[in-house]
Amino acid sequence: MGARVARKITATALRGNLKSSLKAAKGKEVVLIENRRQPSKYLVDKIYFDELMRERESIAATLEILADQELAARLMGLAKTIDDDVKKDRLLTLEEVFSR
Repeated sequence: MGARVARKITATALRGNLKSSLKAAKGKEVVLIENRRQPSKYLVDKIYFDELMRERESIAATLEILADQELAARLMGLAKTIDDDVKKDRLLTLEEVFSR
């Protein structure tokens, strides 16, 4: 992923410098907000957070497939033939599939 903590700030500093703190949490840069009374929090860019959630969902789906040994075996078997099917033009396009 490549995320890194851009800077650490206290909750008090966040309140006093909200605009600069929000600017610091840009792209994959993360701001760590520390507070003596509560657990620390991260301030992250929405686009980066959405990317993390999509990747998490993808990983969870992959693990679910791999947990089903029968399905994983079928997919691995299909993977062995896909290159040959592409070369011999045996696959249908999305348009061909949905126009029937």
